[in-house]
Amino acid sequence: MEDVESRLDRGLMGTSNEDTSVDRLAFRYVFVPWDETRAMEERVMVIPVGQEMECLLNELRAHFRSAGARDGAHAKDEAKQKEILRAQLEGNAGGDRGPLSDDLMAAAMSMQMAQPVPLLPGSKKTGHVHVNMYVDDRGISKGLPTNTRASMLSAEAGSPQQVLGDAFIARIFDDDDGFKRLDFTLDECSSDAAWMKKAKALATDRQANVGDVQRTMAELSGKGVVDLDAEAAPKAPTDPTQLPGPHQDFEWSQDDDEVTLKVRVPAHTAKTDVSCVFGPGSQKMSLQIKTLSEMEGKSMRVVDNEGDVDLLFQEIIPDECSWSLVTNSGERAFEASLAKRQQLRWLSFLRRGGPPETTY
Repeated sequence: MEDVESRLDRGLMGTSNEDTSVDRLAFRYVFVPWDETRAMEERVMVIPVGQEMECLLNELRAHFRSAGARDGAHAKDEAKQKEILRAQLEGNAGGDRGPLSDDLMAAAMSMQMAQPVPLLPGSKKTGHVHVNMYVDDRGISKGLPTNTRASMLSAEAGSPQQVLGDAFIARIFDDDDGFKRLDFTLDECSSDAAWMKKAKALATDRQANVGDVQRTMAELSGKGVVDLDAEAAPKAPTDPTQLPGPHQDFEWSQDDDEVTLKVRVPAHTAKTDVSCVFGPGSQKMSLQIKTLSEMEGKSMRVVDNEGDVDLLFQEIIPDECSWSLVTNSGERAFEASLAKRQQLRWLSFLRRGGPPETTY
């Protein structure tokens, strides 16, 4: 068998980046540094025998452990990292389990993971080919800087994320029965790339499907068959890669300290018509406005935290959030102020997308 270098020199890595017929000895992937003064890099990894699945993750975990210790705002302040990580973990637990033990916190601090962000979720439509971005799972607690280029790529693919720290992009084939590393090259970090066009089309289809469901719900409700918005409403997919559109039209804006949510409502809307809860946890809120269901095609559910459907894009401080009903020039609106836990820019209101930010 020819050596790896000869195989690489001859380009025997498949006829295309998505060619699943070849058992590659190596694969290409892309490094996206958070530091914009550094160029993005195309890298090659030789696959160790029997380690095709874990080889990349092992490499990335080592990188994040080293880079995070160097680049984060809290790199040399483990106490601060621990404080932020504890707040994250206890917030995700909903506050029902009490404070985490010192042993659990020590274990969490010692862990380093490479968190995958699906850019092109694999399915039958994509031939079970996936394109994933990998980021430091402790980016927030380490205080890593925003990766603008990676955030823009993620948002363009229909998966808006505020990426913190260095990022990597790779392609795999995985149909649950078989797994292969495929190539992802530097020239594919473009809005014109074939995979990006697929990702955009799939995101558009998902949004259209949710719109069809909402229209059907409105028609059935109008005929008096069943109140689907009450208790039996179909839940949106909980998989964050599904990225459907929002339940309801709304507007949002932000500054360094808070995010403002605005929903236009019927003029007779009163506070008793509104149910708004911030939390439990630091990335959840729920909002229902009864009078919205009186409008054609509208649902009373605006933001629904049930089942982690509508996670907020970033963390908030629930106790410092508030809401009110206001009337300006005869127009009635619900307005909420969400206090940011950290002064990070939100790329969308919800993790799964929604309307663009309103700028005034």
